[in-house]
Amino acid sequence: MKKFLLLVSLLLALLTLSAFAAETVIYENDFSNPATLNDFEQYVQQWEIKDGGLYITENFFSEAPKKNVDTSFAHIIYKTSEKLTDYIVEVDYMNIQTAGGVVFRVNDKANTHNVSGFAGYLAFISNNANCGALGSATDEMVNEAYKGNINVGKTGSCNISSNVHIKVTVKGDKIHVLMTNLDNNKTVYDYTYTIGTSASDFVRTDGTFGLRMRAGMKANDAYSAGEAYFDNLKVTTANDVTIKGGTATVTPAVNSTTSIDTSNLVKVYENTFDNAKSIADFAQYGGTWAVYGGQLYLSAKGALTHPYILYGGEEELVNLKDYVVDVDIYNVQTQGGIIIRSDYANVIETSESGFLGYHMFVSNNGTLGAIGAGKSDGKWLEGNIKVSSAIMQPGANIHMQAAVKGDLIQITITDLKSGKLLWNWCQKHDLWSAGTFGFRLRGTEASGLNNLNTTALDNLVVSTFGESAEKTEVKLTIGSKTAYINGKAETLDAAPINRNNRTMLPVRFLANAFGVSNDGIKWDAETRTATLSNNDVTIVVTIDKPNMTVNGQTVELDSPAIIENNRTYLPVRAIANALGVDNANIKWDAATSTATLVK
Repeated sequence: MKKFLLLVSLLLALLTLSAFAAETVIYENDFSNPATLNDFEQYVQQWEIKDGGLYITENFFSEAPKKNVDTSFAHIIYKTSEKLTDYIVEVDYMNIQTAGGVVFRVNDKANTHNVSGFAGYLAFISNNANCGALGSATDEMVNEAYKGNINVGKTGSCNISSNVHIKVTVKGDKIHVLMTNLDNNKTVYDYTYTIGTSASDFVRTDGTFGLRMRAGMKANDAYSAGEAYFDNLKVTTANDVTIKGGTATVTPAVNSTTSIDTSNLVKVYENTFDNAKSIADFAQYGGTWAVYGGQLYLSAKGALTHPYILYGGEEELVNLKDYVVDVDIYNVQTQGGIIIRSDYANVIETSESGFLGYHMFVSNNGTLGAIGAGKSDGKWLEGNIKVSSAIMQPGANIHMQAAVKGDLIQITITDLKSGKLLWNWCQKHDLWSAGTFGFRLRGTEASGLNNLNTTALDNLVVSTFGESAEKTEVKLTIGSKTAYINGKAETLDAAPINRNNRTMLPVRFLANAFGVSNDGIKWDAETRTATLSNNDVTIVVTIDKPNMTVNGQTVELDSPAIIENNRTYLPVRAIANALGVDNANIKWDAATSTATLVK
């Protein structure tokens, strides 16, 4: 009996969220039967089923040695006469070499033997095998019909030879892509998209599904043909799935080591450009800058094609190390944006890139975001550090944020009116570690666009990082004994389950994560009562009782605690609230059956 009660004290909890409904299988293939290749139409290259996997054949290389080939893509499309709209596609992409993934809402009537002839959406691993992405192809019957990347994830979560599970859920105007590294169970890519909100989207409302892979890539000497393969393809209905979020609500991940948390900033400088004196502390290089109408303009071109203006006032601000620059940019035309960490003391006035720092900017054609840098010799860094896919159109009003912290650099661009995130990118780069801030705009026409007295900058704010309260994020998934605290995997003794149209989650794990030690968890066998306590709160819950007490106050429960399989299950939303987790910080992802709680 004592052993039983000890086991019971391994507390689990009830989350008041709807359970995931039963699925209907549309198609399933573990690629153990070569005859099932007939279920698909093949394009560009030949495919084969062997050793329990789906491969591009090595016949591609019969006419040329691998090292001399930079091949393009092949795709394979499921044949169906049904009109498919909302569904879930899952597949394992194994022994990854270069790009490959799932195509969906494919226009089967538009399919051609061109590399992007699938004419639909593509959720894929990148060419260099180190991140996930989402893109779109058009119905145009041309050789290069790829519309562009809608979103590209952060790098480093997978690499050559990784094995990744890809899960795509598409319903209505929402797409959710989740990629998980099968080798370490870490998330490779998690992105929710609202269809039609990206310039790189050739909108598709229905269509079949399939798979796409690059046979080889000379640039990184990685060759998928005969090496990488797909396995365990499963397609199910998405009728009972709710996809929340979209591009308008995506924000940088606070706990990620490859993003900068800008949620807690201390303002150190502000300029609304109200009058001509607003730029008295700025030095101008290669052009003339002026303030009028309450905004800052490049008013005349000078000796440089790309004039710039740098703050040279207070010494402390000129030599900032870790900080954030925010600015509104109105009527975006051609190239221009923020300069950050500029080596003000050593500026090379005669050079286009003599600002000697990082430059976060909009492209010459007014549609892309980018990051580059000026080197200490006054020359541009070899190539841009990063360029986005098309995120806007000329004439847009945007908010641009440049952030630098340690060896991380980050750019965030949002639509000024709607607040929709257009692009966010962050990565390590250690060329410049400190310096002043400013702006750079192209002073000559490009692509028929001109910044002079047209593009305006306003509401400049420079901030340093405040002391951030450390947050705890807990993620648990139905049926999985692996949970995560701030991204670190932890093993549970029992997986979360669904019972009585409710999702049951492990409360001992949750209580420990949110400040209750094992010594603070007690079980009274006679009254069948669990008590959780720390210095701030005491929670008492009794099996089958419709309420609990929190610091002596009665709190009603919508479902009582139960015992099942020698485990005690408790109502976790109420417990989480009592432990300091707000309802707003309790999230449920139906597509992945995952609960996330943040305190």
